Amino acid sequence: MVTGLETGPGGRIYTILTPLTQIKLLILIGIMNACSSDPGVKVVLENTLDVDRPDAPIVLKRADLGVWSDQAKPGQFLVVKDQSGKVLPSQQDDLNGDGEWDELAFQYSLQQKEKVEVVLHWTDERNDQTAFASRAHAYLGYRPTREGDFGSVDHNERPEDHEPQSWPYLYQFEGPGWESDLVAYRIYFDKRNGKDIFGKTRKGTFLDSIGLGENYHELQPWGMDVLKVGNSLGAGSLAMLKKDSLYRLGQTSSSTFQKIADGPVRAIIKLSFGDWQVDNNNYDVEEVITIWGGKRWYQDEVALKGSSSDTLVTGIVNMFDITPARRTFSSMEVLANHGRQSENKDMMGMALLVPKDQLAGFGSAPKEGDGITLTDYMALKSDGGRFRFWFYTGWELEDKKFASEEQFLKALEAESLKLSEPVKITVNK
Repeated sequence: MVTGLETGPGGRIYTILTPLTQIKLLILIGIMNACSSDPGVKVVLENTLDVDRPDAPIVLKRADLGVWSDQAKPGQFLVVKDQSGKVLPSQQDDLNGDGEWDELAFQYSLQQKEKVEVVLHWTDERNDQTAFASRAHAYLGYRPTREGDFGSVDHNERPEDHEPQSWPYLYQFEGPGWESDLVAYRIYFDKRNGKDIFGKTRKGTFLDSIGLGENYHELQPWGMDVLKVGNSLGAGSLAMLKKDSLYRLGQTSSSTFQKIADGPVRAIIKLSFGDWQVDNNNYDVEEVITIWGGKRWYQDEVALKGSSSDTLVTGIVNMFDITPARRTFSSMEVLANHGRQSENKDMMGMALLVPKDQLAGFGSAPKEGDGITLTDYMALKSDGGRFRFWFYTGWELEDKKFASEEQFLKALEAESLKLSEPVKITVNK
């Protein structure tokens, strides 16, 4: 390989290689670089529908990526790049709390019938492309002494003796919240367990600052609390139907909040309730609530432990005697109402979307009484003790099209179609 030695300036000795040897060396270096770099995993995304899908949710399970998912070197992190090489906002979520990520989540806007390819890479080059503004957020503000500032917590066990609206507040805006950049939701973390809506007049995530010296029942620069819940099931609260009676998910021996994921593209919380007593039976309930950036809905996956044959109920408040609309869109059964029902006295629509095979029926609660009132509801069938539904909100100050009931129902039809037929994902390992 060596043709000779030559002495250069300063007495240095240089090795002289033939042109053929130089070529072989370059090939060897290329092979070594290829072996040490991450070629990535290609993922094909296909929109099988004849409609555009802006901000389509994409979820890849770690198991789908095979051994590649374990090949990161210390200090490396995972990025998703589109066909132009642009890094997309993404997150790796640990769903079971074992310290290892279980799902990769990101979003991609697909035109009708479009098929694209993205590439997953391990990289240690952290740069501004990976610093993305959050479009989905989960938050619980808590102060154990009821004094001073609220602090953000990822886990909280509600005191069993905590009373609704007890002053000074234990929880900022009365409990956990979850939001996209278009709408926010909250649950009263007390024996009411009612779900409420914060409508938004501009895009962004604002939960951290809501309820700090402002009256969110009046219009603020970001929006306001748009819903009066009262004794209803509000915006997708839970109850049980047993012997023609409704039982609210109310006081339980334990109630726990856990933040699972927190942006930039989706937020997930888990609410756990122990020893829910219904008609001499005890149940444990777990809700896993997910919200995505750019979406007006949240998804609720409920596990009921204690019986797999009982009928769970979720509902929508109806304080203004609005005739509810019942529709079948794609594989979804939909219950919706629309009218001048926001706390700002303007037009708002709310809807529940339930898979056809999980619908047990529709109903309405009494207008008055000691229990659940002023509610239109959907009764849900159990799938092995599990239930799933989506809650959707459209407020005219967030988007003026929602002043129209027709436009609200069209939006529900489009959303039902997308939820019924998710983006087709093919992993090419």
